[in-house]
Amino acid sequence: MALAVAVGVPTYDRYLKFKDIQPELRTHTVEAGQEITFEHVTWKVAYGTMEAPAGSKHNTPDKQWLKIDITRKAVDKDGTQLTGQPKALLKDRAGRAWQLETLEDKAPVDGHVVGESYVMTKVAVVPSAVAKEVELELRPSFYRSDTPTKDLMKPTTEDDNDVLRFRR
Repeated sequence: MALAVAVGVPTYDRYLKFKDIQPELRTHTVEAGQEITFEHVTWKVAYGTMEAPAGSKHNTPDKQWLKIDITRKAVDKDGTQLTGQPKALLKDRAGRAWQLETLEDKAPVDGHVVGESYVMTKVAVVPSAVAKEVELELRPSFYRSDTPTKDLMKPTTEDDNDVLRFRR
């Protein structure tokens, strides 16, 4: 019994510290083809495939190139100031993740307009076996373009524990 307590108490204490450092994510699921309004911005995703660029080393039958169009639209003045790039990953049902690279971003750095849609196109290479099941997980940024430079490094009360998961 003493051995179980001696091992269990420090383990539980480390678990509590881990939970403080790594809070649980809040996942907001978006059905295929639908959009979601989150923190003054409406998001929508469209999945597609593309041919591998000429000379690519990832041009084999066991790999599939995916093209994902991410549309963002400010719903109010606050939404026009939230111009930071979201973090994006593709995940399969087993929890494996693939990084996306930006191919094109039509959003202006400053001066977003309420109600105007801006499309960011991202690409990824995934195994062909999971190409039809991977789903985009997007973590919106809380960076505001109207933040004074002197305040950029100050801690904020905003948490970034929200994930938008776009179904296929």
